[in-house]
Amino acid sequence: MDIQNVKNMLGINTDKHDSYISEVIPLFIEQAQEYCNNTFGEELPAGVKLYVAKAVQHNMNPSNVKSRTMGNVSYSYELDLPKSITKYLAPYKKVRF
Repeated sequence: MDIQNVKNMLGINTDKHDSYISEVIPLFIEQAQEYCNNTFGEELPAGVKLYVAKAVQHNMNPSNVKSRTMGNVSYSYELDLPKSITKYLAPYKKVRF
């Protein structure tokens, strides 16, 4: 999976984020492999590609701010990927003994 695949899936038309995307693609692929206990071989399955693209999109949000209150200054951050993104990996998960 390369930068252009991710950019096409997310509808990104600029080169502004290319260095970030090229750095995190291998990290999200490795994270998917660890989560699924699966190495996937040469070609990644479609669900894993969707997971990588959505994870990149989620992490491109500024500081992953979930909610903010201005009255008494309360911030809430989302540190984990939402289940709506990790659901793409469910069919590829293998049980390890």
